[in-house]
Order: sequence, then structure tokens, then C-alpha cells
Amino acid sequence: MLLVCLHFPVSFSPTPFSLLLGQLPTFVRAALTRLLSATSGLEVVGTAGSATELPVLARRLRPGMVVVTEAELFGLEQLQRQFPVPVLLYCASTPLPGMLREAARLGVYDYFTAAPATAPELTEWNFQLRRKLLAAQPRPVAAPALASSRSRPIPLPPRGIVLIGGSTGGAPAVEAILRAIPETFPWAIVVAVHLPAHFTDTLVERLRRTTALPVEAAASGSRLAAGRVLVAPGGHNLVVQPITNSPWLGWQTNFVSEASLDVPSVDILMQSAARLAGRQVIGVVLTGLGQDGTAGARAIRAAGGTVLVQDEASSAVFGMPKSVIEAGLASEIHPLMDIAAALVKQVQPRPTSPGPRPISRFQAVAAR
Repeated sequence: MLLVCLHFPVSFSPTPFSLLLGQLPTFVRAALTRLLSATSGLEVVGTAGSATELPVLARRLRPGMVVVTEAELFGLEQLQRQFPVPVLLYCASTPLPGMLREAARLGVYDYFTAAPATAPELTEWNFQLRRKLLAAQPRPVAAPALASSRSRPIPLPPRGIVLIGGSTGGAPAVEAILRAIPETFPWAIVVAVHLPAHFTDTLVERLRRTTALPVEAAASGSRLAAGRVLVAPGGHNLVVQPITNSPWLGWQTNFVSEASLDVPSVDILMQSAARLAGRQVIGVVLTGLGQDGTAGARAIRAAGGTVLVQDEASSAVFGMPKSVIEAGLASEIHPLMDIAAALVKQVQPRPTSPGPRPISRFQAVAAR
């Protein structure tokens, strides 16, 4: 077993981010070692003898994450009890959805397979693996940025709500969509990707680098605004609720304790928005394991909203989109690269139905 320390010259974290490796096959360890040595700041500092040493080493060395094989999954429950840490899993072949679902409960947030033999594919493998390794690094938000966000004026409500949900492969899929969304997008966007809580800051930072739209981690009372992206924090179920302390009719996020298999739950988020905004809701179900998003899509369609689904060819794992399609709930099915354009088309005001405008509560009462 190897220990790799990643030293990042960032002002907010003087502590190195470290990586503890399990008993990887020799050829995988060699490919990974080449990748680490080619990346500035990475250093291999030691080895360990067996999988049973994983919790002991983790407690002593306190790594930022670990990389293990399928054979070492049995030891992860003890690891998570003694030293909870993100886990990247090496698989000899693409794992079955059921196995990944069980592994996710043991801290596994993603997986990778063996390096390909040809140069173009190897370059992409190196890029994707490095991205997955760095995804475990926390990204604290600097205090000045928080102060700046508090000083912003309260925005008016959006014309509608776009809810984007995904699981395995969902984070890069959301990046691809937001990259193509214009700054003038008139609806609010809420993102729910199945990730552990400690990856929320990382995902928010990745999305900020991808899009010109403002991106924030959702909190209790975060207000939905046109062109603003709110990210459901890992480890919490998020809902959309009416704003209660404003003269404007609008929406905000809040946390609920409702139990669910997947957290954050795409179903719970979509169902809450469908109850509030009805026809002014678009649900987007992206790549991922399982059936999360199907019940939410059903609620959106029943309320008159629209459901866009990623197609099989562009999905890393087709479980979630397939479930929605087989249930007959997909309004449209698109390749990932076409979803942003489909969203822009959907939110354009129609000549015969311009869509709701923000009204005050006093106007709403007078109209009754």
C-alpha cells in the first residue's frame, strides 16, 4: 500500500492533501505512479503490507482520501467507522450498478478502470483520473467572498425553475450544460448530484470555473433568482419553498430530514418544486445509477412541467435516465451536448403565453 501526499500551494490550507493507496495491481500502480510523478507537488512517501492496515494507517496518517480495489471493499466499513474519508475505487471492469450503490454507503464517490493502451485514450484516462483524485480536495470559501455575497441586493424571483439531477458522471455532465447556458438565462437553476457532503465545495468551485452564472451552495433560505445556480449540499435533502419574509412572491431552498436512499434526493427536490411552480418547472435527469429522479419526473409532468433526459450514448451510467424513459415520463431525450440548447428553447417566452411576472403579495391578494 502506498501513501501519496499532494502539496498544493494554496493560501487557505497549509496542511498537505494526502492520498492513501490500497493494494492495486502492479500495472495500475505503475500507471498511477507515472500520473502522480508528472503532476507537480505529488510525492510517494511509503508503503503498507495488507488491506487490514488501511484503518490503522488512516488514523495515523490522516489522508485526504484513499484508493482501493474491489477486493478491499470489505474493509471500508471499519475504515469509515474509525476514520471517515472519501474513497476512489479501482475496478477491473465497469462495475454493476448494485455494487456501486452499496459501495457509495462506504464512502466510495467514484471509480476508475485500467489505463488504455493507445495514446489518445490514455491521455483522456490521465485527465479523468487526475480530476477524480483532485475532486476529493476540499475547497474552503474565503471570508471576503462570503461578505461580498451578503452585501448583494435581494434579487427578484425567476420566471421558473430548472432542476438538474444526476449521480455517477453527473458532475462533469452538469459542467457541460452550464458551460453552454447564457448569462441572460431567465430561470433559476438548482443542481442535485449524489455526492458526499465534503465534495460540495469542490463541485461549486468546479462549476464556478465553468460558467459565468453565479454558483452557490444552497442553504436554508437561499433565494432562487434568474440565472443563479444553487447546488444542493451533499449529505442533505433539499426542497424548494415559498419565501415567507418578503413582499415578493418567490422561492427559496430549505433542508428537510425526510429519509431517502440517495442524498441529496433528486425526487424530493423535484416534487417540492412541482408543487410550487407547476408548469414553470423543467426537470433534467442526467447520467447516474438507480431510479432517483423518476418519482420527481412524475410529479413535474403531473403538474404540467417538462422533463428532459440524457440519452444512453452520452451517459456514463444510464440507470436514472433509463428509468424515467421506461416510465414514459420523458418529454424530450437529448445527447448531453444538446441539453443546454433545449433548456434555452424551453424557457423562451411564448408570444401567446408570456409567462408570470413578479407580483407583490398585496397585488396577489387584491386579485383574488
